[in-house]
Amino acid sequence: MENPPAGRAGKTGKPAWPAGRYLKYAIGEIVLVVIGILIALYINNLNTEKQDSITLNGYLNNISQNIKVDEVNLDRIAVYRDSSIIGSKYFMNIIEQENTLKEQYSIYFTKYFKYNPWLDKYFQSNKSGFEALKNSGYLSKIQQTTLESELYKYYRLVEQIENEEKYLNNFMEEMKYDIYKNNIVQPIKSIVNKGVGNIETDEDFDKLQSFFNYPSVVGSHSRNAGTSYLNELYNELLMSAVNLQKEIENMTKG
Repeated sequence: MENPPAGRAGKTGKPAWPAGRYLKYAIGEIVLVVIGILIALYINNLNTEKQDSITLNGYLNNISQNIKVDEVNLDRIAVYRDSSIIGSKYFMNIIEQENTLKEQYSIYFTKYFKYNPWLDKYFQSNKSGFEALKNSGYLSKIQQTTLESELYKYYRLVEQIENEEKYLNNFMEEMKYDIYKNNIVQPIKSIVNKGVGNIETDEDFDKLQSFFNYPSVVGSHSRNAGTSYLNELYNELLMSAVNLQKEIENMTKG
């Protein structure tokens, strides 16, 4: 049976559609579906990017909090290093004199000994936020940015400080072991406890001189007196912390 001509009714009594018109209708339906899919994908991408941004900001805010704690610890260790260096320089000045006064010994023990170089002091950095960011895969989202550069600069300095302090503290630990192994401290404990300024006997004075001239004691203070480079590293890290905080703020507030 022949198809009904255009404009005439078919068996159903409805007008028959020309093939061209039907094709246009089908294409229009397909286009609408494609547009709908693209819109859905676009919205989904926006949501994904928004969620990624929230997650990344969370990691960065954690790093920012870590750095604030680091800054407090840096101030504390810098104060200790300054006092310890001054004390060691005072010690070296004493032993370089031909005639040391008992008052000088007294000043050392009352004012500087609490900052002695054998204390196991070091800067502690909280790196949990940075380690979490590296392990998350979100670090790739800030590649080739100033923020990435400042992050690596900061934590490279942290690592450098940790290594320098480790070398120094290991040296001091060896000196301390030698001092205690050879019982250098015990003879002067009673003198220090009663107050060096109250020395009355030549024997006590000789004990103090023996302590001050013992090679490991001298070596410890000589090494410690030259550790101002650590304070320079602390200051450099503080400046790096300021720059990094600014970059984090720009990223999270932008």
